[in-house]
Amino acid sequence: MSIKFYMRKKIGVAKINFRYHPNRKTDITLATPFSINVEHWDSKNEKYSEIFKRRNPKNEIDKNNNKYIDEFNLKLNEFKISMNSFIISNNYQIDSSKLKNFISKNYSTDKVKNVQRSSQSSIIISELIDNYIEEKSVLALGKHKPLTQASINKFNVIKNKLNKINSKLQVKEINDHFRDKFTKWSENEKYSEITIVKELKIIKTFIKYAKSKKHKVSDDVSEWIFYVTPKKYKYPTLNLAELKKIELVNLEHDYLDNARDWLLIGCYTGLRVSDLLNTNHTEILEEDLLSFTQKKTKDKVTMILLPPIKKILEKRNGLFPRKISDQKFNDYIKKVCKNAGLTEIILGGKMIDKRKVVGNYQKWELVSSHICRRSYVTIFRPYFGDEGVMLNTGHKTQAMVAIYDQNSELDKAKKMKNKILNIFETLNID
Repeated sequence: MSIKFYMRKKIGVAKINFRYHPNRKTDITLATPFSINVEHWDSKNEKYSEIFKRRNPKNEIDKNNNKYIDEFNLKLNEFKISMNSFIISNNYQIDSSKLKNFISKNYSTDKVKNVQRSSQSSIIISELIDNYIEEKSVLALGKHKPLTQASINKFNVIKNKLNKINSKLQVKEINDHFRDKFTKWSENEKYSEITIVKELKIIKTFIKYAKSKKHKVSDDVSEWIFYVTPKKYKYPTLNLAELKKIELVNLEHDYLDNARDWLLIGCYTGLRVSDLLNTNHTEILEEDLLSFTQKKTKDKVTMILLPPIKKILEKRNGLFPRKISDQKFNDYIKKVCKNAGLTEIILGGKMIDKRKVVGNYQKWELVSSHICRRSYVTIFRPYFGDEGVMLNTGHKTQAMVAIYDQNSELDKAKKMKNKILNIFETLNID
C-alpha cells in the first residue's frame, strides 16, 4: 500500500504529514520535510493545488509562482516514490524508527533543502505595484476587500513618481538611501511633509508584499518608522453662526444657491462628499431619517435629518439640490462663503499648483468639501458624543472622530462646562 499525504492543521503554514497503513498491525504517521499553507493544499490529489497557478502568466511574479508550484509537486512526488521504494526494499518489514532514520539521512536540511520560492529574484517596482493592484482588486474572502478606485488612483500616482525618479528601479534597491532620495525629490517638487510620509508608508506596504512573494528586499524597509511635524494650524471649520450667515446671504446666481444648500446639508450631516452629492430624496425614511449605503466603505448608514436640512427640503419641494461634480462644489462653496463675508484672516494650507502652501489667507479661500465633515464633528461632538456623531459620519473608531474634531482643548473645556451646568440646572442642584 502506498503512503498517503495529509494535513493535520486547518489553517496557517504546516508540515505535510504522511501515513503508511498497509494492515491492522502497521499504522505509521510521520511528518515530511515539506511545509505548505494549508489553504493551498489539494487534499484529494495530495499536492499543492493547481488552482493557485496563473493562467498565461505575463510577469515574473506569476511565472515564478507557477514554477514554484510545479517544483514543489515534483519534489513531493519524488519523496513519495523514494519512501515507497525504501519500504519495498525492506520487504515491507518497516517501522517508524526505520522511516525516521531514512528521512533524516536522505532529507536533512544539510543535504536537501526544502523547496522554497526563490528569494533572490527582484523586479522593477512599477511592475510590482501593477501586480499588487491586480491581486488586491479582487475580493479575497476572509482576507481583504477589493481596492477602491481611490486607492488604485493613489497607488498609480506613487508609481508614476517612482518612474520619474528611476524608471528601472528594482524592489531590492528600495532601502534607507532610496528613502532619503525620495524625500529629497518630493521636497524639491514642493510636496508637503505629510504627503511624503503617507507615500513612504504605502511604499513600505509594497515592499512587505514583495517579501511575501519571495522577492529579494532590503531589510532596511521593515525598520522604517515615521514622524510628521505637528502642523501649526487647525483645519478650518464653520460654526453655527457662520452657517446661519451662509443660510441668509443673498446670492445672485441659482448655481450658488444650489451649492449653498449642499454645503449646509454637508455640515449638518457630516457626509463624505462622495455620498453627499449623490443623496436622493428616495433614501428618506419617515420624513426625518436618511438611509443609504456609503460609497467608500459599502456600509449601510441610517442618520437623522436635522431641522435645517428639513428646511432646505421644504424649500425644494421635498427634493435635494441638483447634483454637481466634486470640483464644481469646491469652487462654488468658496464663492458662497466669500459672499457670506467669511473674510477673517487665518493660518492654513491652500492648494496652489497642486501643492499645499501654508500661509495667512481669508477664511473663504481655505474652504473645501472637507469642511463639511470637520464642521459637523466639531460642532456636534460635545452634544451628541462620539456614538451620536459616528451614527452619521460612519466612523469606526473614536480615534477617527477625534481627528475631525477641530475644537481646541479650551473650547472643549468650555463646552463641557456649559453642558455640566445645564445638567445641574435641569436637575435643580445648587
